[in-house]
Amino acid sequence: MLKEVHKVHCTLIEEHTYSGERGLEIEYLRRNAMLLLKSPLTEEDWQRHMREIAAANIISFIVKDAAVDISQHADDDIDNLLCEIKRYSTAGIQVHWPGPATRNDNVESWFSCTIKHKDEKFIVTSFLKQLPSPLGQGEEDTAKVQDYNSVKPIRDQETLVLAAVFIVYTRTPTIQQSLTRDATLDCGFEVDHSPADVMVEWRFQHKGERKKLFSYSTRTGTAETLAKGASVSVKKIPKGVASLHLSSITIGNEGAYVCSVYVPPLYGSHDLQLEVIESPMVTIHSSQELVLQEGDTEKLVCEINGYYPLDVEVEWLREVPGKHLLPFVVKNVLFTSHRHYNNGTFGISAFFLLHASLIDDGVVYTCRVSHISLRVPIRKKITVHVKAKEARKVSMAAVLYGAVLTVISFNITINSIAMRSEMLLQSLEKFISFVEVNYLTLAHGC
Repeated sequence: MLKEVHKVHCTLIEEHTYSGERGLEIEYLRRNAMLLLKSPLTEEDWQRHMREIAAANIISFIVKDAAVDISQHADDDIDNLLCEIKRYSTAGIQVHWPGPATRNDNVESWFSCTIKHKDEKFIVTSFLKQLPSPLGQGEEDTAKVQDYNSVKPIRDQETLVLAAVFIVYTRTPTIQQSLTRDATLDCGFEVDHSPADVMVEWRFQHKGERKKLFSYSTRTGTAETLAKGASVSVKKIPKGVASLHLSSITIGNEGAYVCSVYVPPLYGSHDLQLEVIESPMVTIHSSQELVLQEGDTEKLVCEINGYYPLDVEVEWLREVPGKHLLPFVVKNVLFTSHRHYNNGTFGISAFFLLHASLIDDGVVYTCRVSHISLRVPIRKKITVHVKAKEARKVSMAAVLYGAVLTVISFNITINSIAMRSEMLLQSLEKFISFVEVNYLTLAHGC
């Protein structure tokens, strides 16, 4: 943890002005640096530190006996921290800093150090005033200067001793909140002397618009609140608390908020982003159990309403239970256009036509909705049961009945043919007898 290590790997960013094709141009030079939040002031510790710096070929910034504690606001594993150190210009404002750590020195070289958490848990900006080296290092740089641009460049492996005199921090660089809820945008500060001349201001920025919400000055003791539903506790400002409270959030509250704290000649500010997040409500028009007849057509509709921001992902899935297969995405899904409601939220519908067949019996259809406000997608399921048509059952009975009639008719036909054959045989026998009689008569006559 930072409180145990007291070392932070940083990047030193320096401006270099030069004459280019377009006139004066600025180049930013970046070098590795080390920030030590607890100074090794004994000679033995100092010599060991100088050997480490020489071996690492790195610039070091040692914060000596700070009246304000940087580490308590940036307390996390050093691998999660991003650190930048820059020279700070007072823009020509010459105000002697009355803090105890800098009261008896003549150096006017300022630095700002910003430490950010990679996951945006906090941002801390500290203002560091350079002090004379305790062992005489860099004595040529301790003369009082009026502008940081005239300060000699920092040499490689150089060690600078500084005092942290002023800190501005936030523990909510990005905050997400639902509609109609309250939100508190954290902003705090520490100064190494009291009472301090402090001015606090909050501004709102959205789509190019910049609006002042609140301002307060300890010198005049007057506060100005210019936005309905926005408030800052004036009583807490002398204690270093300048957080902004917003009541009953609406879509119009979404945007960037700037907290600035000015303690002459130092000005610190942080941008805080408020994001409105509203989770969708998902419903399916049909009940959880849908019974259809084979051949029926049913429109399965999934309604998604009340979500913000706009981006949402909706899918219909088809799953056959008992076969241990992954659900597959239904392809023929249609979507309505986005609906925009009065409170700023959105809605959409996703549907498809199901032509019921017996292979759909027992199939589970799932409407799956993913949105930035959800840790896991919302799933709404419906099980389809398909029954065979009654007409099909009747036709099978008719086939069986017809088969029986056919067999009976065939038997009747065979019997009829047999009876007719017997009568024909009797008639033929009579004809033969008639011919024989008449033949004999004719023969005797001859």
